[in-house]
Amino acid sequence: MALLLDIQDSGTRNLERTAPPHVDIYNSFQEIDQKRYEALIIVSPFIYPVVIPTLYYRPHVLSLGFGCRENCDPSGVREYITARLIEAGISPTSLTNLATIDIKKDEPVVDLLTHSLILSMDSYSPDELRDITVPNPSEKVREVTSSPSVAEAAALRSTGNTRLLLEKQKGKLSEGNDFTFAVAMNRAVERRGFIEIVGAGPGDPELISVKGKHFLEQADLILYAGSLVPVELTYYAKPGATVRSSADMTLEEQFALMKEFYDRGLFIVRLHTGDPCIYGAIQEQMAFFDEYGMDYHITPGISSFLAAAAALQSQFTIPEKVQTIILTRGEGRTPMPEKEKLHLLARSQSTMCIFLSASIVDQVQSELMQHYPPTTPVAACYHLTWKDERIYRGELQDLAKIVKENNLTLTTMIVVGDAIDNRQGLSKLYSHQFKHLFRN
Repeated sequence: MALLLDIQDSGTRNLERTAPPHVDIYNSFQEIDQKRYEALIIVSPFIYPVVIPTLYYRPHVLSLGFGCRENCDPSGVREYITARLIEAGISPTSLTNLATIDIKKDEPVVDLLTHSLILSMDSYSPDELRDITVPNPSEKVREVTSSPSVAEAAALRSTGNTRLLLEKQKGKLSEGNDFTFAVAMNRAVERRGFIEIVGAGPGDPELISVKGKHFLEQADLILYAGSLVPVELTYYAKPGATVRSSADMTLEEQFALMKEFYDRGLFIVRLHTGDPCIYGAIQEQMAFFDEYGMDYHITPGISSFLAAAAALQSQFTIPEKVQTIILTRGEGRTPMPEKEKLHLLARSQSTMCIFLSASIVDQVQSELMQHYPPTTPVAACYHLTWKDERIYRGELQDLAKIVKENNLTLTTMIVVGDAIDNRQGLSKLYSHQFKHLFRN
């Protein structure tokens, strides 16, 4: 059996992930030799010339842009439009909405189309449409609506796309009853290159999110932070996927590799340690993606500070004593903002989780001791959740000694504060005196 998926969304990704071995998956109809198969399943808004038994699933991914003369007679318009779509190889059942300009939203023909085709309706002001580039602008339309396009511009505005599946079509079923329509596809489901920035979690391959694991299983390219992410996480890759560590690559080399795969319409996972939005250096990557109009998304991960709390069996917030967690780093080669110097943050004596600072531990200890008592509990957590995880507890006055004597390096999280190993203090959450929605 052949399975054609010429769009991509969460549903098609699930089909790809769960397809049985006897099903061959295609992204282009032209690649399918129908003589090889007994049956075909197609998930697509398009109509194809099939010659074998075929089951179609029609995703609702198309927008019908529509414009008309005032009080246009609705008679026969639906039939005319659906016939033209079918002639163009587009299934009307994949339409999800009708898009038009505000002054046309109450036209009887618009009401007929939305109800008979079971479409939602989106309308836009002239300001929202006039600057959209369309292939067939009209000065006459501009005179009436203040926008050079209605049907084409509304379809593109509704889908976030820049190209139309069906350019403006003109219809006139009786004198004085002119209408136009165009069709665009939701840009998010077009089968094009895509980059998923995935948080790998703290290290244990089983602590990546379910969604993150699924993305790794589907990726054509996995570019992972090899110095920080265990290689075991890349074992989720599908056969034939390209797996590459970025540890020895410059930023420019990483961009070039990702863009090469992206331009081929392939799926890329950029795998970062912990949560990519915390010291993940993804800002410059997103700037590049934005500059080149590349689609991407971020899947969060479990940060190492959360793994530290679990490994230390400590609640980092203590009722009435510590209610703030500070995530920060010491000042190394990258300067810290003046107002975020470690000794200033230490004034609160909050639970502090310090990233990327084992190599400057003497400076870290010195700054913290300006406000934390010397006997404040500390923990140096190396390779949290990795197979070689090591955790050392002590007091702040001995932090530098702990780190140096145990040769702890880059992937060490330093935790400081009275929350470590604390067992004092009761939350009011479960007190019989504390009333809330679920317990009155």
